[in-house]
Amino acid sequence: VALMYDYRAIALAFTLVEIPFIILASLVFVILWYFTVGFAVNAGKFFLYWLFMTLSLAVFTFLGQGFMSVFPDAQTAQGFSGLLIGMSGIFGGILIRPQYIPTFWLWAYWTFPLHYVLEGLFTSQFQGDNTTIVASYGSPFFAYVCPDIGPEDLIPNNCTGTAEEWIGVSFGWMWVPDNIPYNILYLCGAIVVARVMVLFGL
Repeated sequence: VALMYDYRAIALAFTLVEIPFIILASLVFVILWYFTVGFAVNAGKFFLYWLFMTLSLAVFTFLGQGFMSVFPDAQTAQGFSGLLIGMSGIFGGILIRPQYIPTFWLWAYWTFPLHYVLEGLFTSQFQGDNTTIVASYGSPFFAYVCPDIGPEDLIPNNCTGTAEEWIGVSFGWMWVPDNIPYNILYLCGAIVVARVMVLFGL
């Protein structure tokens, strides 16, 4: 009889040992970052920011554990982790805006977790934000706020919009506050998938 812990006990320990670290690390980061950047002094927005940062840290931490459990060696696990992070960065919606992602690659936009983190962070923080944004001539935002200005016309001084409108236009109205619950649900689902990978790999 092997005197070893059951694989479920090990998986549970892997989970429980990370939770306090994830919560504390994300809280320290958010306290330092949130107020330094100058986001709204609003409890709801602060806690949504903290929630998305906590879920982000949890997803990538637990997926890393999942890869370490599923693959036979550290090099392979690191390779797949690098692929996950790289693809998430490319198709997260920042480097290539969602409305400009080629149809063939839309699966990557909807699959990789960074898109859901960023959408949640951006839409939760800029929802109802009426900060004035001056539109740059020729940008999609300019076409949205000053649609009647042609190349020969003088640019008016009041060609402005709000931060909330800028988010909408910049991301093709695909990033909207109504998606926040779905973003949270996806990230929680990704954590569950990562934990199942650990159970399977052990």
